[in-house]
Amino acid sequence: MTTDDSTEAFAGLFADSDAEPEFLTKLRAHDPDFADHVAAIARNAGTDDALSAQTKTLITLALDAADGNTNGVKDLAAVARSQGVSEQELAETVKVIANQGGLGKLAVAAHALTE
Repeated sequence: MTTDDSTEAFAGLFADSDAEPEFLTKLRAHDPDFADHVAAIARNAGTDDALSAQTKTLITLALDAADGNTNGVKDLAAVARSQGVSEQELAETVKVIANQGGLGKLAVAAHALTE
């Protein structure tokens, strides 16, 4: 997935039927127009704007991790690498995910304690 254009790698997950996710392939079989719409939204999310495409990819990776989407995390890590994200940046993202996931559960669990 390595490209010179950082947005093409993200779009590659949705741009052609050979590379698109299984859910989009299934959707395309039933409603190609809607599948094209979903793919366009995903491509737009992978462009540089107020947030860089790299930042958007790392946010999306974190959300997939929170949802337990292992394949999504793996795919998005590959996209991030193709966009120039370093292993150190990926590791830092994993730390943020661990911190937020763990603290959220701790905050809920703390309701069991008396003040």
